Amino acid sequence: MISEWDVIWLVWAVGTAYRAPRTLKRWSLITTCDPLELCDGCRDERKSVMREAHDWDHFGPVGVPLLVLLEAMGWYIRPFSPAFRKAVGKDPLPTCSKGACLAHTRRKAAA
Repeated sequence: MISEWDVIWLVWAVGTAYRAPRTLKRWSLITTCDPLELCDGCRDERKSVMREAHDWDHFGPVGVPLLVLLEAMGWYIRPFSPAFRKAVGKDPLPTCSKGACLAHTRRKAAA
């Protein structure tokens, strides 16, 4: 018999499995691009990703996959992040301006 917790666990696991490759692709885009060609939101995200990756270096080759997995595990919290930040009095995080941002247009990074 499947309990309600099994269903919740399954939904969470599927969401994490779906989100992990997308997170890795997004981080790959913003870390391989020239920071000058990124918008403010993507530049801030790039800085944060690079800082976190540096913090996880002591795990060796497993550090980055663990970091991606941890980011993907919080997929259900992401929509509530602006409300949480507002509740504690922090400014909202900058978002991608989309227009000419290299990370949004998904063009190849400059070599």
